[in-house]
Amino acid sequence: MKLTTEQLDLISKEIIQGGIKYQDLYEELLDHYITAIEDRMASGMAFGDAFGEVHTGFVDYKRPARVWDHYSVWKDYTSVEYGLGKLQAEYEESLTGEIKKRHWQIMGNYFRWPTIVTSLLVGALTFQFAYLVPLKIGIGFFGFLSFAPLLFLLPATYRHTMGYFKKERKFINSLKWTAIGAQATFALSLFNCFVFIPRVVGIELKAFSPQIQVATVATLICFYLAYSLSFYQLYKERFKVKTT
Repeated sequence: MKLTTEQLDLISKEIIQGGIKYQDLYEELLDHYITAIEDRMASGMAFGDAFGEVHTGFVDYKRPARVWDHYSVWKDYTSVEYGLGKLQAEYEESLTGEIKKRHWQIMGNYFRWPTIVTSLLVGALTFQFAYLVPLKIGIGFFGFLSFAPLLFLLPATYRHTMGYFKKERKFINSLKWTAIGAQATFALSLFNCFVFIPRVVGIELKAFSPQIQVATVATLICFYLAYSLSFYQLYKERFKVKTT
């Protein structure tokens, strides 16, 4: 039995009021609610009873006190946590760990055969580039690459924002893109450390020999090239949020 528009609106409002703030998790929960309720109604249960039974299961949801985390390590939860908001926190943590692990796997693939041949060639060209250009240009290019992962977020952010204002989405944010965005900020944080820490401790890159300057800038550019390119592959992969 198909649910009416009013019934779907009721389910949607209850999910949102439960603290859900990500579009992909909202859609997965909505689909789970609809399927479970329709199955119960097909067995003769009234909508109110079916909805109450399904919703109660999520409202009373409790995170396990001790679980294996994404890196196969026991993680303890000392406080009792209930409800859709806590379910969201669990999936946010799980998906963030999955994306972070997959991202470093992609990075590692650049140093495995046969991709390592291309990586070494790019590295050689980067060292030549760092040797030929002034130090400021090398650092400027390095700084530009630190923002590159965030630039990949712009198309999706635009689509999500337009979908929200067109009433096609309930939320601008998605769990996947929030997790990927957090990973992307690592590159910017590393660049900030490179720029500001030497000033704090009073050591400038110019104080070192030209060979060390070239090697440092070239190494950082190589890392940021790989880091930025890895995001292109990461963005294309599908990370499905699934409720149990």
